[in-house]
This record gives sequence, structure tokens and C-alpha cells, in this order.
Amino acid sequence: MAFSTDSKSVVRLGYALDGGWTTAMVSMAGVRIMSLATGMIYRELNTATPVGLSGFSKDEDLILFPVFGALPDGVDSIEVFIPSVGVALGVPVVGASEAGFDVETALADAEINERVEPGPFELNSLVVAADGSSDTEKDEASTTVNVSGDVLFATDSADLSNEADGVLSTVVQQLELYPSGGTLGIVGHTDDVNTDEYNQGLSERRAQAVSDALGELADLSNWETAVSGKGESEPRVPNDSDENRQLNRRVEIILTPTDPGEASTTGGGAAVSSGDMPEPEGPVGRGPEGVGIEVGGVPARISLDSVTRIGEHLVGTVALVAEQDVRTPISLLSLPDDLLYLRMWYSFTTTGFTLLKGKERYLVNDFHNAGKYRPMVDGQMVPNLTAGTPRFFPAVWPDTGEQSVVLDLIGGKSVHSEILTVRLTDIPVMEG
Repeated sequence: MAFSTDSKSVVRLGYALDGGWTTAMVSMAGVRIMSLATGMIYRELNTATPVGLSGFSKDEDLILFPVFGALPDGVDSIEVFIPSVGVALGVPVVGASEAGFDVETALADAEINERVEPGPFELNSLVVAADGSSDTEKDEASTTVNVSGDVLFATDSADLSNEADGVLSTVVQQLELYPSGGTLGIVGHTDDVNTDEYNQGLSERRAQAVSDALGELADLSNWETAVSGKGESEPRVPNDSDENRQLNRRVEIILTPTDPGEASTTGGGAAVSSGDMPEPEGPVGRGPEGVGIEVGGVPARISLDSVTRIGEHLVGTVALVAEQDVRTPISLLSLPDDLLYLRMWYSFTTTGFTLLKGKERYLVNDFHNAGKYRPMVDGQMVPNLTAGTPRFFPAVWPDTGEQSVVLDLIGGKSVHSEILTVRLTDIPVMEG
């Protein structure tokens, strides 16, 4: 990787926290190579890549040699996710003799972090209802819809509410993507209030009520259905606050289709959405032109020129520039805490870049590694802003299936600092 600039000042890329505090200060731990056509991610392994401590200028380029696990045969090009810079598209995969540098020397100089699993890791998508009533996760093999127990049922009840059919329509839409059917698991969960025995029984009754309702709303003849309850034994997040207990009160519906590829032929994406978007809570502007905001009381501008579709994913780079030097609030570009808890993402990274389609929010993609969900955004704290110097934040999302998208930063609650509330509309989707 070669970095150059026309600026007379030294440019520093910043550093990513993806590899842990020790390696983060001296490596490109957040660089990843991606095969978005197949939905696969590889992590960087070389801890000897001095980004946090080195820079580059008009007189001296910066040359880096990140190291990744080997790609499978037949992959001719990949994408490279570069923190603080963007996403390089269509990078060719060549043999060592065609690399243009001494591959053996680069590998000999590398310091491989043996504790980091190289991958490949599968990209996951997570789509949440704007009203918090459900969220939908997809991976290569299955779809999981978590439906809020507080929306489906009254307290301590297994009788479905008047809103239940509308919320379960999300599940019905997913079922219809797979006419050949498959296996369908319906699992009830509770919080830790009341006794284990009571919660177990309540979770089982609620799961059965949802199963009965889905049987009336959809044709389940091709689905092998299993209904169960877990009580309080498998919380989604720790039962240490009212907000977390609310997340744990849920019914989980897991679809494992016989033919996962049917969704692409029936027009299915990461989620199916309808209805009007929620009203914006902050300033609104077109993505390519950007919109004026304030960061720490200083006038600034945020923009997203376009996103690019590759396979079932979208990639883009958000730009942020301030009129004066300003210390950036640590959670400025984060999701609010209640959504962060769904994946236990860090609260100081740029996870707040959601795409809004109707009443559904498409969160950034992530992958699961070493017991953590790692979002496909900059793994670094948002840096302080220098007057007139833009900062860049790449991200990867599930494809919404549209020709233009809306970027929505929700704002809301964080334990650390204010969160930006802003909406960018009319962002064109380019074909990669």
C-alpha cells in the first residue's frame, strides 16, 4: 500500500483499535481485505506496520505491507477497507512475481500476530425496525428475526396484542422469500424478573402463541417448525438495566431455508420494508452536497457523495470537515446505546452510519471473530478536527436494493458524549 500527498504538511492516517490497544498504536490493525461478491472478510496480521507513529508528506511517500491470510483460488480481485481513507475497489489479485515488490522480504520483515485468526469471516447484516419492534439478522445460511416481547404481549401475558400481526408481517415477508421452505425455529425468551420456573413457562407459551399466529398469517406447509422456550437462560445482553431487560424479552424466529439462493430470485434483500420514514430529528440535506452541522459548537459539514454496490453490499466513505479546530466528542458518530447493545459494539467508533429505507434501518455490516461482533467501520475513535481538513470514514452496509439511499445518524443517548443527529438524502448508488 503506497500513500502520497500534495500537501506540504505531514499527513497521519490515525490508528485503528481493532487489534487491541497494544498493536493498535503501531499497526494497520483495521485494514481488511474483502471479497464482497462472496461476502467474506480477512483481517490484517502484521503488527510491524507503523501507521500510528509515522506519516507521509509531499516529499516522502508512506509504503506499508499489511499481511492477510491467503485467498482461495478463483478470486481475481478484492476490495481493501482502509481506516481514515476509504475503500479501494477492484484491486487485482496477482502472483508474487507480478507484485512489483519483493514479497519474500516483506513477509520476512512482518511481525505476524499469531493470536489473530485471519479468516475468512462471513459478513452479517442487521436491520432494525425504526420503532424498535424487531430486528432482522442475515448470514449466508439463515435469517433470524427478534421480535420485541413488549410489543407482542402485555406484561406477564402470552396473549398477543393488537399490534402483533403488523410486527409479525416482517417474519411473513421473510418466509415468502423462500417458497421451498426449510426449518423454522420459534424460541421465547424472558428477562430475569420472577422465578426460573415461571419464566420458562412464560417463554414457552409466548413462543407457541407466535407459532400459532404465523400459521394463520403464512403458509408453513414447507417449513419444519420447532417451538421452544429458554426462559431467562439465554439473555441477549446482561440483565443489568431496564433497557437491557427490555431487549431480552423477545421471541426469536430462526429461518434456515432449504435453498438460501431463492431470496435473490424472489427479489429479497437484507430486509423487506414498507411505509414512510420516521421524521428527521436533526438537519437534512442531500448527501453529495452535504449538510451543515455543529461539532462541539463549531460549524462543520458532513457529506456522502455516493455508495457503490458490490454483490449484496454497499460501500461508501463519509466526509466530515470543520471550519475551526475542534475537540471531537468521543461518541459523535456512534449509535445510541440501546442499538449498540444489540451487538455490544464499542461506543466510540463510527457505527452511527445507518441507511434508512422506509421504516427499516440498515446497520453497518459486521463479522464475528474471537467472541466479538466487529463492525465494518473505522475501528478508531473519531479524531479531533483540524480547520478545513476533511476526515474520512469508510463503511460497508447491506444492500437496500435502491438506486439511491438515505444516510441517517440517529442521535440519542450515549454514556460518553453527545451523538450527532443528521440525515443525508439522495445519495446515488453506483454499480461496482
